[in-house]
Amino acid sequence: MGLRFRRMLRLAPGLRIRLDSQGPTLSIGPRGANLNISRRGVHSHAGIPGSGIYHRQALWKRTSRTGKADKKRR
Repeated sequence: MGLRFRRMLRLAPGLRIRLDSQGPTLSIGPRGANLNISRRGVHSHAGIPGSGIYHRQALWKRTSRTGKADKKRR
């Protein structure tokens, strides 16, 4: 089992930054509906707090680490 690190900082109401081993993630919006910006791309989240019901949609997704489009293997 590897060592993991995660720290959430509240900068202002509705503005949070999460620091972990994958890099920083900025979260904007109230609980239940927010926008996440990270190395992996931009995602929107909407849900009912406390219920476990939510929807996540990628608005912009990083294609690869090099920035080039991924090629499908045949």
